[in-house]
Amino acid sequence: MLKRITALFIFILVFSQILAGCGKTVNTTDSSVSNPKENTASSAETSGDPKKVTQVLDWFPQPTHGGLYTAQVKDFYKENNLDVTIQPGGPQVSPVQIVSSGQAEFGLASADSILLAREQGIPIVGVAALLQKSPSALFYHKGDSIQSFADLNGRKVYAHLPATYWKYLKHTYELDKVEEFQFNGQYTNFINDKKSLTQGYTTNTPSSLKKENVEVESLLVADSGYEPYYSIIFTTEKYLKENPDIVKAYVAASIKGWDFYKDHIAVGSEALKEVNKDASLEELNDEAKLQKEFVYGGEAAENGVGYMSLERWQTLNEQLHEIGELKKNKDVQKAFTTEFLPEK
Repeated sequence: MLKRITALFIFILVFSQILAGCGKTVNTTDSSVSNPKENTASSAETSGDPKKVTQVLDWFPQPTHGGLYTAQVKDFYKENNLDVTIQPGGPQVSPVQIVSSGQAEFGLASADSILLAREQGIPIVGVAALLQKSPSALFYHKGDSIQSFADLNGRKVYAHLPATYWKYLKHTYELDKVEEFQFNGQYTNFINDKKSLTQGYTTNTPSSLKKENVEVESLLVADSGYEPYYSIIFTTEKYLKENPDIVKAYVAASIKGWDFYKDHIAVGSEALKEVNKDASLEELNDEAKLQKEFVYGGEAAENGVGYMSLERWQTLNEQLHEIGELKKNKDVQKAFTTEFLPEK
């Protein structure tokens, strides 16, 4: 259980090793790309063999992927004439590299990772944000006098130091007196030091630490102002342009899976348990309940699961430029599209 909560941070580490495989960029708003909302068919094609596609996850199967597995077991993909393979991720798996090299059609990545990939000349495009924001947070011992991120100065903090969220916090809150330690997935040092902080997920870290008789409180990273969309389904500009019907069918079935998962958590948990033998159904159910606000809240409450706004992308782009992670002034409108989302 403890290993699963490091997904976001280890994924960022893996991302930093991606080969910068450049390709000719294509404007996803080009009129040559058909507008999927104008298509009446809900499947990739009304006849013929199912279209095979592969979805690479950003970590081992867990509740942040519950809607995808729900869509699979409920045959929502089959209904849209798709034969979908869900490929687990892990510390040595880079969805960006796999998708950009043509070994899979879809991957999962955070919005900042997509912008960083495009900075390197990797033309990928987000088509649906499965989480409106990340549940990542910095945890401190319950009762400690932490009020804001500025209070981290003078404290020991165990974090993934190369992560963009950490660089943003250091820059924004002038954390020049914080004692930085690389987070290694373990909590022993944090448990033994009552004045330290550690990274984790609000959806599972508190329950994991409670088993060690440690009560915690937290600062949600998204509350700092840094809130990139998380677990975004992405593909390449080339695939998007050449296969708009398949993209539309895949996104529609995936969103249908997430909508069903909202009120039928047990279905997704059973499916996840089949591919994640180490997790218990109780853990999967509890985590799914706690992540609801991140999936179905925010902009998704009004616009539906998967929604993304230009304003949020522009803000993120500016933040990444401010901390020096991005150097080029590229148009963020090419980094994502909502045209393939089903009508709300």
